[in-house]
Amino acid sequence: MAYNFITRTEYTGKNAAILESIGVRRVVTFKQALSLPGVSGKTMKGLKACAKLVRFAKRLDADGEVTKKPVFFSVFNADEILERVF
Repeated sequence: MAYNFITRTEYTGKNAAILESIGVRRVVTFKQALSLPGVSGKTMKGLKACAKLVRFAKRLDADGEVTKKPVFFSVFNADEILERVF
């Protein structure tokens, strides 16, 4: 099962299916990667995001009703990042 390397949260639904289809188990966002020891923007240079995932944020619309809006974010293979550092 694919999970976030920093938060240890497992991905579910469509996000899990996307990550499993490309064979990635551990992922991080760009900002999470920068928080790893020894990782800088220079370390990340040239790495391509392995997938673009989606989460749904709750927003209030003009009528005061709560709606879900998709928020897309890119993730990187944590193993590729760790190979560059260690």
